Amino acid sequence: MDCKVEAPRKTYQERLRFGGRFYKRLLILIAACLLICAGGLGYLWYWLERYETKSVNGAMTRYMEKVGNHEWHEIYLENTENFLELNDEATYTTYLVWLYGDRNVGGMTFAYSGGDDYSTYYDVYYQQEKLCALEVRKPEGSATWKVRTVSQDHEYTFDVIDGASFSINGHQIDDGYSHEDNILPYGFRDTEYPDWLPKVKRYKIGSFIAAPGIDPDRSSDIVVRDSTDAHFYIGPAPAAEQKEIFTKEVQDTTIAYCEYITQDGTFYALNQHLFPNTDFYYAITGFDTRWFSEHDSIEFANMEVFDLIPVGDRAFIGSVSFDYIVTAGELRKTYSSTYQLFFMQDDYGNWLLTKLSIISDTGEHSLEN
Repeated sequence: MDCKVEAPRKTYQERLRFGGRFYKRLLILIAACLLICAGGLGYLWYWLERYETKSVNGAMTRYMEKVGNHEWHEIYLENTENFLELNDEATYTTYLVWLYGDRNVGGMTFAYSGGDDYSTYYDVYYQQEKLCALEVRKPEGSATWKVRTVSQDHEYTFDVIDGASFSINGHQIDDGYSHEDNILPYGFRDTEYPDWLPKVKRYKIGSFIAAPGIDPDRSSDIVVRDSTDAHFYIGPAPAAEQKEIFTKEVQDTTIAYCEYITQDGTFYALNQHLFPNTDFYYAITGFDTRWFSEHDSIEFANMEVFDLIPVGDRAFIGSVSFDYIVTAGELRKTYSSTYQLFFMQDDYGNWLLTKLSIISDTGEHSLEN
């Protein structure tokens, strides 16, 4: 008769040794898994860190974090270190505060918009609307991309007259900037007498937030802005005798122009001051003066001539501010006006107006006592 033979039971000490070996192996396995996971996480962290520090998108994200923390001073310092920043710190900071405010930078997205030999550009969108643009570049010798906010809408041109030179925000402007040589001064570009005018060098510089502060290199040079355009003239200030002549021409022409507009003077009187066959000449000959209401008297007050700059020997630019006071019965109206005038000298030595730009023109009513 067969009988069942039972295996000998393990003693308590044997079971304890077996369990110890099992848990030891399990701990070794867990430790190995932890080491593998740690290595994997470390590797992932390395590549994330590399992405954050060396990728374009990572650089823009870090830049926006600084914007969100309002680190304006640090942002400006990095601009000056890595870019040719022509805006001063106060102007640039004011622009950034106005532009970004307290917007949620985490909600901003970037879209590539173009590039040149120097940088690439990305449009910044916030709530599906374009907010601004970023300029991104990797300076020579740098392992990381650098970012700044740029204004792509503010480009200025600069005409240098008679060998003038200048700097902007401490940066010397030289032929490394975009420029054209031997062209007519901007305000006289449509003249029929180009041989009367000097040829100038014109620089074209962008990424300005506001009108730049310009410092001529020579103490004898001045800067005058063209009132109708984002353009500047840089050249010698007028000599004392020139200044006296120019001032009188500006005053006399302004008075003749205003008197013609208000029907207090004739076109014949104004025509003595006009250069013929210019766009301004034809515009003023077709001007209808009947719009101005009848009045009893006129007078000029507080007339001041400024920003006089010669353009070669046969042209100059000047500005004038004044009050033009018109009285009709008890009603008295003051036109506070500022004009910029452009003159050329004809073959007879007469200074004649080629263009007049109205910088401002306001009127205020008051009753005489």
